[in-house]
Amino acid sequence: MTDHYPVAIIGAGQGGLGVSYYLSKASVPHIVLDRGGIANAWKANRWDSFCLVTPNWTINLPGKPYDGDDPDGFMLRDDFVDYMTDWAENFGAPVRSGVNVSKLSDRGTGFVLETSEGEVRADNVVVATATYQHPKLPAVSKKLPADVKQLHAEEYKNAAQAEDGAVLVVGSGQTGCQIVEDMLRAGRKVLLCVARTGRLPRRYRGRDSLCWQRDMGLLDRTPDMLESPAQRFVGDPHVTGRDGGASVSLNDFHRRGVTLLGRLVDIKQNQMHFGKSLAADMAFADSFAVEFRAKVDAHIAERGINAPDPTSAELGGDPDVGHSSVHGPESLDFAEANIRTVIWATGFSYDFSWVEFPVTDALGYPETDNGSTSTPGLFFCGLNWMTRRKSGILYGVDDDARVVSDQILQRLGT
Repeated sequence: MTDHYPVAIIGAGQGGLGVSYYLSKASVPHIVLDRGGIANAWKANRWDSFCLVTPNWTINLPGKPYDGDDPDGFMLRDDFVDYMTDWAENFGAPVRSGVNVSKLSDRGTGFVLETSEGEVRADNVVVATATYQHPKLPAVSKKLPADVKQLHAEEYKNAAQAEDGAVLVVGSGQTGCQIVEDMLRAGRKVLLCVARTGRLPRRYRGRDSLCWQRDMGLLDRTPDMLESPAQRFVGDPHVTGRDGGASVSLNDFHRRGVTLLGRLVDIKQNQMHFGKSLAADMAFADSFAVEFRAKVDAHIAERGINAPDPTSAELGGDPDVGHSSVHGPESLDFAEANIRTVIWATGFSYDFSWVEFPVTDALGYPETDNGSTSTPGLFFCGLNWMTRRKSGILYGVDDDARVVSDQILQRLGT
């Protein structure tokens, strides 16, 4: 028999569970479906040493904002999974694990969810599968020599997975740089293909960079403030929360012995060929940091804030004074460089084609108004830039979950 619910939520991450919290509080019957279970992406798709990149004070789950004794610390992966699990179990989230939803459609009698366990029908549906769903591999990955091991960052757990020899990390976003750090700590020889990503100081003038972003209103920017819709998917700047948080810099990697390379554009006869944008991409990261520090300085001056002068540690990561830009080779042989493992830190893609309603834009991304769509009863939550910049981080979960659940309650007359 087909199950029927007033509300079905697809995804048991923070977005879907956030809506479930408010529906549970209002005693609205509903179901949460997830292929893996509570916090599955956090426990299955992060490496062993992973910790949050945003400080603990940004953990703003509905009904359970962080209230521990280390607000400026960074919670470890397993601790955060436990935190989310305890939260969901305490409010009784009706999660059905191991259920994959393959299609969402309408047969004239409400929403129909085709799942691995049969059909589920609902009067309202919340799609909370997040923005970054599927590992993205470049076409050049198919040209890798057969004897070179390759992993996507989603599969990476620790340095022991890499074969003996050097490790090539392709992609210098937040994830790629953290994997490089993990490899360096394990004493591995690392090469890094650099792309265009900004970097931030972990702390500046006595405060975490997220604190400054919050106070300057940067986390409350709305999508209409972006130059183009594609900017919603720009990679996050280099920074890490490991061991209490630290700045991450390509210049520091270079000083620590990492071989920096341009973008991997082709592989021919075991030869890797790289683009010529390495110096420009490194300069972009440096200018990003300089511009951010200037914005903070201006904010401090305008508000008359009593903030300490920047320390040398806070200014760390800049290029050496008087040194020319780093220039990597245009090509490199796998065998000569002893590269035995490639880790693709090349990001993730989204796919909402299984949602059979006209609710996406030209980029295939959901168009919403505070989470609601042009199809009555169909909502999204947990999307990057759904309502504001902070929608994509834990700090924005409560606001977005509340606004979506309020609209559902209004539709139900509750």
